[in-house]
Amino acid sequence: MKEQFDADLDLEFLIRGKKRVFAFKRCDAGIKKVFEGIYFGKIEKDGLRLSIEGSFIVGKVAKKGIVELSEEEAMKWLKGEDLIKEFKGYCILKWGEYFLGCGKGNGKKILNFVPKDRRLRAGKDESESEI
Repeated sequence: MKEQFDADLDLEFLIRGKKRVFAFKRCDAGIKKVFEGIYFGKIEKDGLRLSIEGSFIVGKVAKKGIVELSEEEAMKWLKGEDLIKEFKGYCILKWGEYFLGCGKGNGKKILNFVPKDRRLRAGKDESESEI
């Protein structure tokens, strides 16, 4: 995280099967541990690919790797489309004050990793959207 996003977080991390990373904050309140934290991202061979929730957490403190989007670009991203933007590597997409997730740039476009079940559905107007 330090190398990719120049971000320091006061969290602990657990790596589970398939190199999935979970983030949590240790709590000594005497509560029985039920789960291993929030899904934070996945370790890929070329870096850390953040989940949408991970991008929210890191985006607030990141000093690099943030790509600002216009409203039009944000709507395309939320529908699952790749964006024509010059960026290389993993980045956090931001529209205004909202962090929209993590993408991977190849220098010409940013590839979209938003899961299908979390995308805006094409054809719905704003009053019907399920954001």
